[in-house]
Amino acid sequence: MKKMYDSVKVDQVEIHEIAHSTPTMTKEDFNRLKLSLKEHGQSDPIKLYRGKCVDGRHRLKALRELGIKDVLYKNEDSKLSLEDIRDRVLHVYENRRHETPTQKAIMAWKEYQRLRELGEKVGQGIVAEWMGSTIKQLGRAKQLEEVSGKDIIELLFQGNRVNIGTEARPNNTDSLSSLINYFKKHREEVLDRSKATTISEDYTDEEMDALNNTMRKLESEYSHRMLNRLDYMLKTTLNETKTEEIF
Repeated sequence: MKKMYDSVKVDQVEIHEIAHSTPTMTKEDFNRLKLSLKEHGQSDPIKLYRGKCVDGRHRLKALRELGIKDVLYKNEDSKLSLEDIRDRVLHVYENRRHETPTQKAIMAWKEYQRLRELGEKVGQGIVAEWMGSTIKQLGRAKQLEEVSGKDIIELLFQGNRVNIGTEARPNNTDSLSSLINYFKKHREEVLDRSKATTISEDYTDEEMDALNNTMRKLESEYSHRMLNRLDYMLKTTLNETKTEEIF
């Protein structure tokens, strides 16, 4: 009987950057995969492109954790371009994925940006359809990145949720619309506090613009509680400095 796939030592396989075009498995899904490999062995080969894994990084990780030394693999045509390989990986992934609407929307937004950077003239609606999302959801992913930053987008892309409640009453969500409203509200609160704080009229417009720009940059990196403290400390420091200058 002809051998269907070759095998290679698990520890010899490197992960290609293209493999990270798709989200990381949830802990539950990974544990199910690991259990399946333990009970039934590997039937679906990983895919290698020029010696590196472009599809199957979770299988590799599971096999390593199980102590299995060899992994079945299939080579992709080395003459194919990186873009061709990426398209293949995404196509295969779409046929087997079980992502949330939020993950699909973020994936669509990421892919749209990538294509535009390459100079491809493609519409958001088309890309959203490719990824199993909608143009409305893609737009929400774009808006959330603008108001919260890339770190939040990446957390959601990997299947995490964000607490928009309090420690006492947590509200963990991955809803794009809820998160957009949350981050917009807190940005507006910071800017309102900045405008409402009484500062000597001797400050120039340039100085106030610099202060407000700093607060806008900080708001995407710190919690709401931290922002309150930073806002107070900045304004107190400025007022003390201005008082010293008067004397």
